[in-house]
Amino acid sequence: MLKQFTGALSQKEKSLKELYSLIVEQGPVSKSDLIKCTGMRQTTCSRLIDELLEMGLIVESGYGESSGGRKPVVYEIKEDANYVIGIDISRTYTKVLLMNLRFVVIDEAKLVMNETTTPTFTIDFISSSVHRMAEKFHLTQDNILGAGIGTIGPLDRENGIIVNPINFLSDGWMNLQITHLLAQKLQLNTLLDYGTNTALLAEYQQEPFKKYKNIVHVLKGAGTRTGMIMDGRLVRGTDKLGMLGQGHMVVDLHGRKCICGSNGCVHAYSSISAMKRDILNGIEQGAPSIIRDLKKDPNEIDFNDICQALNERDSLVTRVIKDAAYYTGVGLANLAHVLFPDVIILSGPTYTNMDLFYDVVTETAAGRCQNMYPDQEIIFTRGQLGENASAIGAGRMVLDHYLTDHTLI
Repeated sequence: MLKQFTGALSQKEKSLKELYSLIVEQGPVSKSDLIKCTGMRQTTCSRLIDELLEMGLIVESGYGESSGGRKPVVYEIKEDANYVIGIDISRTYTKVLLMNLRFVVIDEAKLVMNETTTPTFTIDFISSSVHRMAEKFHLTQDNILGAGIGTIGPLDRENGIIVNPINFLSDGWMNLQITHLLAQKLQLNTLLDYGTNTALLAEYQQEPFKKYKNIVHVLKGAGTRTGMIMDGRLVRGTDKLGMLGQGHMVVDLHGRKCICGSNGCVHAYSSISAMKRDILNGIEQGAPSIIRDLKKDPNEIDFNDICQALNERDSLVTRVIKDAAYYTGVGLANLAHVLFPDVIILSGPTYTNMDLFYDVVTETAAGRCQNMYPDQEIIFTRGQLGENASAIGAGRMVLDHYLTDHTLI
């Protein structure tokens, strides 16, 4: 089983691990292609393939293209040899996914975060969900490789600690030893990283994006989180702003005050709290809005109310969203002018649930980029995986842990 690919390995075990890793990344793949990639002798490669077959880690999956002789047998991983747990903890929800080794979602559970979802409550929800899934599909601890967590920062990744996040609706999240607590509950190896990193790496495995080397992922909601792949590798250090996130590019030198202490940051105009504040200011100034009908006290409106009003083409909410999106697009264009990625993936509730916001952001950013680089196109997309991206990537982190000498994230 894959769990044997950790710790001190013999040369043979290292070769088995190398071969299996290649089949994970390239399968279905022929023996001749594996020999080319590894430089192994044919007899050695054949013997190791036979061992992986006997271990139940790979299967013969058909035949490849012939180069003149018989069609070669091709190999791919046995997707149900093991399973992984992917967890996404955000300010708005916690999601738990059970996946096979192809990261196909077998089962899932979702918890809406509110004032009652303390760490204890949330960890109990995750634990009970995993145990329910294991029982439902007759899985033991040996069948599950581990659990990966993608969440907001700041984090102490090496020690598995959520350090000091802001804007959680419940208390108790400061200096939370999340991996230790979950590992105790689940009795599984548990890993931690920023949700924007796990989401980006999950999206990067999707067919539309594999061919590109430079991708930026922006996850936007209560704050803004950014991940980058440059020259095919995840860039570390984009999370140094910690709890403030990455929405602090200045787009108006003399603009409104931001929570970071500066003036005119993107966050000050386009976070969910900023949009809510602008809507309430408009209502106080007498602007007509269906928001008055949705809540007796307009101060109690939440993101779902804003989305509903936008869908009903409320004039005040539409104006606020367009303004917020414009500033966001300017900031995104500035980021693109520095990095000029091939693809920018935009995710999170603000982009996912508000088409107008997404459209104005991308039109603004694309227009500004086109003016400066008329012959170079940047692809803007919401990605392929939706709100599951972070949890899927967290599950991927678990598999990577067993296939490399260090985690890829």
